[in-house]
Amino acid sequence: MIVVAGSVSVPPEHSEAFTAAATEVSAASRTLDGNIDYCISMQTPGVFRFFECWETEEAMMAQFAAPPFGAFQAAVSDLGMAGMDGKKYEVSSVGPLFG
Repeated sequence: MIVVAGSVSVPPEHSEAFTAAATEVSAASRTLDGNIDYCISMQTPGVFRFFECWETEEAMMAQFAAPPFGAFQAAVSDLGMAGMDGKKYEVSSVGPLFG
């Protein structure tokens, strides 16, 4: 499993537009083959956290060619995104949090 997590910033006055685009790409990406979870949420005005889980590296990479991601990029291209900090984690085992 591949987990992607990180943050991205936009000027606070663009938070609403970024939230709208993020809501659309999150919902669409959750329908892609190999997606386990996909979430983008606002931490504070202008600062967004993202979290994705994919079954495989190939599924994660395929999202970049999928229409939802292209639409997201077009929607946010003029919003002044800065400070993106994302990490990819390869998970070798998963178990319950407690137990």
